[in-house]
Amino acid sequence: MTKRTSINKLLFLVIFFAQISLAQEKIPWTNLSLEERQILQQLEPQWENLSIERQQRLRRGANRFQQMQPAERSQARDQQQRFQNLSQQQQQVINQQFQRFNSLSRLEQRRLRNIQRRFQNMPEAEQTRLREQFKQQSGQATTQPNRGDAARSTENQQRIRDVIRQNQDVLRQNRNQTPQVRPQIPQRPPATRPPPR
Repeated sequence: MTKRTSINKLLFLVIFFAQISLAQEKIPWTNLSLEERQILQQLEPQWENLSIERQQRLRRGANRFQQMQPAERSQARDQQQRFQNLSQQQQQVINQQFQRFNSLSRLEQRRLRNIQRRFQNMPEAEQTRLREQFKQQSGQATTQPNRGDAARSTENQQRIRDVIRQNQDVLRQNRNQTPQVRPQIPQRPPATRPPPR
């Protein structure tokens, strides 16, 4: 029994290390297709220094780019140009948001994409109203007493969920192309002050 277990462990280790060695082979620039090299030509000088994961991601992106329609390619180039024109800090924030989005489950990612799509299909006035509502609620979160980042983040996430929940009817109506009715937004009760002495 122990001999069989040790053989299984040895076999597992051999397979594991074989997969690692296969997975860690970098992609030589010459192994890229002509189209991939044309798309990624700006990265040629640094290609060999990129991580394997980055090379694979870039190669997949180049393949997706090849399959795009001309209008989609133009839009992708415009987005990339806008991103490159941002400050380093703004780029870092976007990259962090992208990483956070990628860490979500597929179901959560699909849910957020659907919400974004519905938001983009709303009339401009409704989008502006929702943005203002979010800014107001976010502003209230920053005026709260100094608490830990985790508590503030949880509170902000709860506010986002509340805004989405309050506006679900608007989102559904827009999707069904029915006349829009503004949802009732609960108002905070005014702060009460003790009477002057």
